[in-house]
Amino acid sequence: MTVDSFSLLFLAGALLVGGCAAIMYFGLSVEGNPVERMLKNYAARLERHSGFLLLSFRGAQIARAQVIVCLAAVALFAVTQSPGVVLLGSVAAVAPPFLLWKRHAARVAQLERQLDTWLLMLAGALKATASVGEAIGSTVSLVPKPFSEEVDLLVKEIRLGAPLDRAVNAMAHRINSTTISGALATIVVARQTGGDLPRTLEQAAAALREAARLEGVLRTKTAEGRGQVLVLASVPFVLCVIIAWLDRSWFDPMLNHQVGRAILAVCALVWCGASFWAHHIAKADL
Repeated sequence: MTVDSFSLLFLAGALLVGGCAAIMYFGLSVEGNPVERMLKNYAARLERHSGFLLLSFRGAQIARAQVIVCLAAVALFAVTQSPGVVLLGSVAAVAPPFLLWKRHAARVAQLERQLDTWLLMLAGALKATASVGEAIGSTVSLVPKPFSEEVDLLVKEIRLGAPLDRAVNAMAHRINSTTISGALATIVVARQTGGDLPRTLEQAAAALREAARLEGVLRTKTAEGRGQVLVLASVPFVLCVIIAWLDRSWFDPMLNHQVGRAILAVCALVWCGASFWAHHIAKADL
């Protein structure tokens, strides 16, 4: 590539990026435009994940970094025409929300596993003090992370003047787990109705442990079925590889004729449907 052609290509890439930036600027300058609403909603979703994970960077910062990296990838692709730049831009656009969602789900699962331990600690603390707030505060240093971080946020909200019931409901809304929301609702209801809260918490912890045991037994029993589904789903591909290794001409009628292609498409559709159905059957849940 000569210097003149490289200069023209670089100028074209710069004009392309500048035009895209100008269009985005004038589009975002209009108040209430759809693009601005979409970006705000996207940043809010990232903010919900980053706030729940207690990260130092916020959702808006992640969204801005993604936009900058994607624009830089467009500019580099206009100059270099490299597929690796496209891959880089795709990773920058997809990876952050996916990783945040995975970490969010993993944190919720870990909180659910620690819930019965915290309920037992809270029940023991309530036997020593009649104040639910003081009992919750005494469990911060006893329960392991990440549950201690959530309880610490709950205690800080109570110390800032929030009512206990509102702070507990805010914790349930922040975690957004059916299991934890049910346990926290038990605390609120038992406190309002004047029941034996320590005994209620001990029974709830025992029920959670039994549910976890049953879920483990169910996973063990269904693992064999999932393995059979995987083996049966891979059999057609293994047979095709073996047949092609023996004689590739056997697939010519199917690949080079319209009727054979139609049969191949129907077989692929039936395989997808059967695999999805078998996976749905093997995926049992409590």
